[in-house]
Amino acid sequence: MLKKSKIAEVLPGAVEGARSATGNAPGAAAEVKRWSANRKKQVVLRLLRGEPVDAISREVSVPIYRLEE
Repeated sequence: MLKKSKIAEVLPGAVEGARSATGNAPGAAAEVKRWSANRKKQVVLRLLRGEPVDAISREVSVPIYRLEE
């Protein structure tokens, strides 16, 4: 006998373990392809205020050496 599956468990068109159209693994944060001038400015201001570079690096997914350039 077939078991009924809950709607919340299976989404239409979704395949378990499949990647999204952007190529990211399911549930992964979307990677930013282009940075606006404002976003770059915000990161620089945070660095100038003295926030730890390693914490900012992890948050914005940019290597420390790139932030220090």
